[in-house]
Amino acid sequence: MELEDERFSEDENLWEEHKIPLTYDQESMTEWFNEKRGGIKGRADVFYLMFGITYNCQLKCPHCCVGNYKNEPRRELSTDEIKDILDQSAKAFVVNFFGGEPTMRADIMELIKYASERAVYVFCDTNGLKITKDFARQLKDSGLEMLYVSIDSPIPEKHDQLRGMKGVYNKAVQGIKNALEVRLKCTLSTYVTKETLANGEFEDVIKLARELGANGVRYLLPTPAGRWLYNPEVKLTPQEERKVRKIAKFPFVCRDFYFQTQSSSQCRGIADKVYFYISPYGDVQPCCFMPLTFGNTREEPLKTILERMWGHPMMCESWTKKECPMLNEEFRSKYIETIPPKAKLPFKM
Repeated sequence: MELEDERFSEDENLWEEHKIPLTYDQESMTEWFNEKRGGIKGRADVFYLMFGITYNCQLKCPHCCVGNYKNEPRRELSTDEIKDILDQSAKAFVVNFFGGEPTMRADIMELIKYASERAVYVFCDTNGLKITKDFARQLKDSGLEMLYVSIDSPIPEKHDQLRGMKGVYNKAVQGIKNALEVRLKCTLSTYVTKETLANGEFEDVIKLARELGANGVRYLLPTPAGRWLYNPEVKLTPQEERKVRKIAKFPFVCRDFYFQTQSSSQCRGIADKVYFYISPYGDVQPCCFMPLTFGNTREEPLKTILERMWGHPMMCESWTKKECPMLNEEFRSKYIETIPPKAKLPFKM
């Protein structure tokens, strides 16, 4: 895999110009890119690792992007197995712990600390329910750079309805306040739907973030994945996407993550082969939205699996350079709709 500075130069100028809310040092960034170009023998070359560490969750959201994967706690990677994968990842730029609800793992602080010693940045997604002031302080002390707290709607009752539990909106907002009070960087995470774009709720989430003093808003475009896997009607039209981009003023509002392409629906992670997902069971997937696996870390080295995945014909198709493959009809026809009806997900390629 190649990591060439020019691929990131346009957005990098934005990062510097707008002062993205990350601990940012140009010298250390340059050193990291130079080290990665040299490579480390026997280890995988990793830019952004989205690491699902559990499918356990207190909630059951109808839009959950991993809701179609079976929750089998006994199959979860152990603490040592996760550490081994982090070692195989050489020095990743970003390790993003994901779930389910990652804070439900008893070893979450240990994992964050271990990752923070091996990556430039460590992020963590959460529903916010466990983020007391003490818990937030522990996250910060463990080396967490950014906490993403999910807010589906700025209307408390609607957020609670979407999450399937009363009172979770207030707990999430309090979690954000707790994180910010102990000076842990905290960003609201949301997704845009046709409804929230039309009724102004997307803009109101941004207003809420500013009122709370959060570090920003991360938004996701609605994707036919997870519990929405066979609901392509959730996709925004090109006109709706343009409206989103007019509202989303980078870097306070960013799509997916700060190092993503902000001006289109292209997935830089897939297009440039710099982003991938590992499930709680060790399955290596292009992303958590894509229910396809190219191998398991319990059976093969991560480097071997990534070379197979990035060399697969799927990654050479024209759509990978244009948009999120899960939004592409040709990709879905070839790789998603051909998955046998009763096949266990993720489907082995």
